[in-house]
Amino acid sequence: MKTIHQILLLSVVFMGITFTVNAQQNTLYSQYMFNGMTINPAYAGSQGGINTSLIYRQHWTGVGGSPHTSTIAIDSPLGNKRLSVGGLFSQDKIGATTTQNFNVVGAYRINLGEGTLSFGLQGGLNSVAVNFADLTSHVPDPSLPNERVRRNAPNFGGGLFYNTDNYYVGFSVPRLLNSDLGDANSTLVVEEQRYYFVTAGYAFFINPNLVLKPNALIRVTEGAPVQADINVNALLMEWLWLGMTYRTQESVGFITELQLNKIFRIGYSYDLITNSASNITNGSHEFMINLFFENKKNKIKTPRYF
Repeated sequence: MKTIHQILLLSVVFMGITFTVNAQQNTLYSQYMFNGMTINPAYAGSQGGINTSLIYRQHWTGVGGSPHTSTIAIDSPLGNKRLSVGGLFSQDKIGATTTQNFNVVGAYRINLGEGTLSFGLQGGLNSVAVNFADLTSHVPDPSLPNERVRRNAPNFGGGLFYNTDNYYVGFSVPRLLNSDLGDANSTLVVEEQRYYFVTAGYAFFINPNLVLKPNALIRVTEGAPVQADINVNALLMEWLWLGMTYRTQESVGFITELQLNKIFRIGYSYDLITNSASNITNGSHEFMINLFFENKKNKIKTPRYF
């Protein structure tokens, strides 16, 4: 019965007289609060050194052809620390569809009150490819081509990020353009929707061995319900993060991260699906590796809270 459910689910997603794709809108990583550049270009350079993250997320395990996403993000301040640059590459694969995004990121920071305000921009190329041969081999349909079809489109976005030692707030629109990458015969219709992120977090210093950090993220996508992540993380003895996340209309997540030293941090999260897909999937897994090289002239405290 589970196999039948999987086939029906994937058929609804992929098949039809016209093949329609809503191009990947930034994957909502459960560990977004430790990898801010994945949703906000203004986050670039906020760590004060060379910051690199490798993230892999497997959605809906147990379902054949379920999505899995890989992301590489790197950023660093330049010169006087006001200007920062970075790069962001992600690949999302679901069934026969592969979406790739590459963005160059730039941010400029100014002192404001007790913290700093950053203005960020990003621009790059979004690519969507569908291997129709994978589909026609399972469900023959003469209306579908028996080849790989790829469509590309440029896009750009921006954001604001304000942070102090105790809290942060951010607003971003990673993709400002509503792109249509459809082909001439309407076999493939690819639509990118504009969406908005609002984020905030605060660090409560309970004692030298315990810091509590609640976080919130609100995502607004045109034509879709508003989605929110409510999260709280606890930092124990300055090296172990433990946390829980509730994502509306979707899941409950459990997070753990280890700050092994000033350079190396690893993280894992498991999302337990709570919506109607809960009876066909074993949940989602997310793995993160972070490397940070501090600037010798500007020492950064470890651990980093934001």
